[in-house]
Amino acid sequence: MGKLRVAAVKLISLGGTPHGIAGGFAVGVGLSLVPIPFAGMFVALALVPVLKFNPIATYLGTAVVNPVTGSFFYFFELWLGMQVMGLPAPSWAELGALDASGWWTLFTTLLRPFLVGAGVTIPCATVVSYLLVRALVRAWRGRHPADASATTERPEVGPGS
Repeated sequence: MGKLRVAAVKLISLGGTPHGIAGGFAVGVGLSLVPIPFAGMFVALALVPVLKFNPIATYLGTAVVNPVTGSFFYFFELWLGMQVMGLPAPSWAELGALDASGWWTLFTTLLRPFLVGAGVTIPCATVVSYLLVRALVRAWRGRHPADASATTERPEVGPGS
């Protein structure tokens, strides 16, 4: 749990506004859940300058879905889509009897529920991660005001500037 805590503290103490940090992280998480591995990560990182979000937070968000955790997230999207569409999961006996043509048919059959599950999971994960990270950044800065003043993106503009 120590490494997770260190990563969380690094995220919430990044430079920038709470909106920029939370938005970057949320876009990274949400687009990494696109069921085409690595495609969402590249799109998220390309959108950062356009949306003016924190690029490091975006990268950290994309790291949530990685080769270790990705299979769990993608399986959840498929399972959720099958539940939403009322489709039963194939049995092990059915899977064991498949030939190449059968696997292709299964793939094309499951593609739609997979996309439906992703269509539900992505906006939910994006909104939840945005709200959570924004609240954590604000709470951190409330407890560590010296860190907050050193990490804002808004430069101080005075009359002599």
